[in-house]
Amino acid sequence: MAEQQDQDTAFMGVGVLSKDGFKGSLKKDTARGMQRMHNRTYRGEVTFKLDDNETDYLTTTLEKIKVAIKPLVKNNQVTFEVDVKLNATLNGFKTKVSEEEIRKKIIKEVKKDIKATYEEALAQDIDIYRLSEQLYRKNVKVWKKLEKDGKISLTSSSISKLKINVNQVNSGRKIFTGTINE
Repeated sequence: MAEQQDQDTAFMGVGVLSKDGFKGSLKKDTARGMQRMHNRTYRGEVTFKLDDNETDYLTTTLEKIKVAIKPLVKNNQVTFEVDVKLNATLNGFKTKVSEEEIRKKIIKEVKKDIKATYEEALAQDIDIYRLSEQLYRKNVKVWKKLEKDGKISLTSSSISKLKINVNQVNSGRKIFTGTINE
């Protein structure tokens, strides 16, 4: 009788193709930002330490991710304001923690993931969040003025504002209120 193996789903990375062929790839940790910046992400997880001195970790499931990207043009320079809204559901934990602490940790980790993915993609000349397309769709005249070979030039500071809103924190079946005790 054959043994059945566990078949957990794992996010291993992203390969990027363009009309000219394979551009490169982002592996595991450097690709997590993709899950945070996509409206079609059904669920994603983020794990973080509850306290810098502790060994307690908390994993939250991120859901209902909504991303809005707004291009801003000033003196023939374009930057982008990014607004990410999401809900979080807590997975099992054994400690006291406030909703505000959890929100802050989620925001910190999601920002870190988005920035790490963006920086790694820039190093490979990849517009991972399709910022050039955002400008094209929202201001084609400016895009035509700034584009070269079908895309605009991006830098580390092209994302001028990154705002993360955790709309709701759920503790399993109940909506999170106050401090959770086990």
